[in-house]
Amino acid sequence: MATLAAPEHDAGAVPGFERRAVEVVTGPVEDVAAQSIGVLLEDDGHADIGATGVAYGSGLHPDTMHNAMARQQLSNYHLVPEAAAVVTLLESAGQLAPTDHTVVLYDLGSSGVTVTVVDRYSHTVLAQHRSDVAGGDRFDALVAEQQVRERGLTRPDDVWAAAEFLGRCREAKEQLSTGTGAAVPGDSGLVLLNRERFEALVRVPLESSARLARDVIAASGRHPDVVVLLGGGVRIPLVSSLLQSWLGLRIILPPEPEMVAAQGAALLATAMAPPVPHEPELEQPEPNWAEIASTPSTRRGPSRRHLALAGAVAAGLVVVAAIGLALGGRDTGPSNQGETAVAEVTVPPRTTTRAPSSTPTTTPAPSSTAPAATAVPETTSEAPAPPPVPSPRFLNLPDPIRIEVPPNIQLPPGMVR
Repeated sequence: MATLAAPEHDAGAVPGFERRAVEVVTGPVEDVAAQSIGVLLEDDGHADIGATGVAYGSGLHPDTMHNAMARQQLSNYHLVPEAAAVVTLLESAGQLAPTDHTVVLYDLGSSGVTVTVVDRYSHTVLAQHRSDVAGGDRFDALVAEQQVRERGLTRPDDVWAAAEFLGRCREAKEQLSTGTGAAVPGDSGLVLLNRERFEALVRVPLESSARLARDVIAASGRHPDVVVLLGGGVRIPLVSSLLQSWLGLRIILPPEPEMVAAQGAALLATAMAPPVPHEPELEQPEPNWAEIASTPSTRRGPSRRHLALAGAVAAGLVVVAAIGLALGGRDTGPSNQGETAVAEVTVPPRTTTRAPSSTPTTTPAPSSTAPAATAVPETTSEAPAPPPVPSPRFLNLPDPIRIEVPPNIQLPPGMVR
């Protein structure tokens, strides 16, 4: 596993990576990968990883990996073909020349060797083949047999002891990648080996893998420009020299050949733009019309049109009845002064309590079958004086519109003139 050491780095420079190994058990490769990613993301030191890039080989179907990631409840990831991840890392590191159009990927891992011919610019795999003719596990077994046969070491019968012995043989092999001799002590004896003897043990398998690479290149129908060495097994110095002699191509050995695919996937994952969080629209609360009606307005005075609408809401049925009376008077002729007819309405009237006064009040009837409301004067011990004749009142409407309002109809101030 690889993560970028710093999210930002200089353009053209090789970015720094952190690497981490996770102890896993045997199982389907997709489940092992998904579980390992889950372990990494649960670490506090990697909680700020924006996205995860997963490099997969041609032997693994993307749907299988998607299902494994879903079982681990992982969602923010990006599946990257291994060939595309490797080419991306090599281009970022500046290890590919502009004329390198066809690239051979020689991947020597623990269980086998995979040779892939890929188009550098389209990332198209032109030919690929995997074989177990060579691999790290086979090299470890060859060293263990040599130690038992030539040096007289006893092969342990216990499972754990046998695994410990094989691990020391692997450590000796890894020491010979950088040194000329290796010595690894243990309970079953000292594993002692030099590079010359080790290369004699692994030469035949490595030559078989070089022959495999030549056949895959021929099957691709292209003339490659460069060979890239991948996997921990290519640290063995004999690998580069044998491939150079068998293929006659330029060899690229990255600083961390076993991490190239993971590092390329990390670069492609960080190139993904983070999703923009969607802010849900807030629902507007239902206005409290009663509170709005009871709150005095502090804004500038409304226009005449707004004032007429507001008056209609405040006056309620009174305005409707008054307009109906005025329009009806045109058909039936002028009514006698002091008499009031009640218009029919279909909406229940609003009841308003008023202080008693000497002015007669009128209440509209709730339906057409109810008796007409009439002016009821207050009863006193003396005969009432005749009421003064009121002057005509008209609705406050623009000229030439004039609607006369009966004198006993109560209207809000400002609606008559």
